[in-house]
Amino acid sequence: MKLSTILSTSSIIFSGMTWALPPRGIPNRVSRRSLRHSNPLSRIEERQPETSSASSNTTIQFSGNWSGAVLAAPPAGEIFTSAVGTFTVPSMSLDGNDGAAAAWVGIDGDTFATAILQAGVFFSISGDTVEYGAWYEWWPAFATDIDTEDFSVSAGDVITVNIEATSNSEGTVTLINQSSGMSFAITLTSPTKLSFLGGQNAEWIIEDYTQNGGLVPLADWGTVTFVNASASTSANNKLGLGDATIFDIEQFDDIMTSVTISSDSSVSISYT
Repeated sequence: MKLSTILSTSSIIFSGMTWALPPRGIPNRVSRRSLRHSNPLSRIEERQPETSSASSNTTIQFSGNWSGAVLAAPPAGEIFTSAVGTFTVPSMSLDGNDGAAAAWVGIDGDTFATAILQAGVFFSISGDTVEYGAWYEWWPAFATDIDTEDFSVSAGDVITVNIEATSNSEGTVTLINQSSGMSFAITLTSPTKLSFLGGQNAEWIIEDYTQNGGLVPLADWGTVTFVNASASTSANNKLGLGDATIFDIEQFDDIMTSVTISSDSSVSISYT
């Protein structure tokens, strides 16, 4: 995920490509079988940052696709080598509106533009079907869905995601379903020589992701809370969320999320 800027309320530009915001009021069917893709953090530069009194005066910024907490820089002379967090998969209700979102933990993607190593769970509503699935991704490659026989996910499951960068070109993704006891781990390598990690960011996010070339309409996930959230550095320092920046999603001039950092290891992301 790399930094880009929203240029209008109808499209977002990144890496020389344009991706459209979801049309209002028009159903957009979503499926895990379609090409699904995370995107760089897209800051909305026109809106001034705010301060959250509920989150120890944490700075709030606005994005077209990310909502959550971002550690924007490691201590001087260090890099982020791991990020971990645990969340409960939300129970999605059939309210007549198609939509989706993804909860994930990752390294890089805000101020570092080369790559992002991430993994998490997507949740989607399409017609009368609610679907959940686990995935991993080394951006700019597409997301890879994990077969349900290897790692199944249901509403209410408690999922731990651990992202570890063993070098700038290799990393390990581990997901643990604390509810079922299932686990999944895979070692990944950079998809290109231009997409090495920098270890400059760590994040805990719910994202409005891209599918079939455009952002999916956001589904109402209620509230997702990441707990036991932390990042470690090359100097074996463990950092919490005390210095994290909050991002809320804004689309069509509407602020669609509310984020609260309630402790050094917990961030809640609510659909509004």
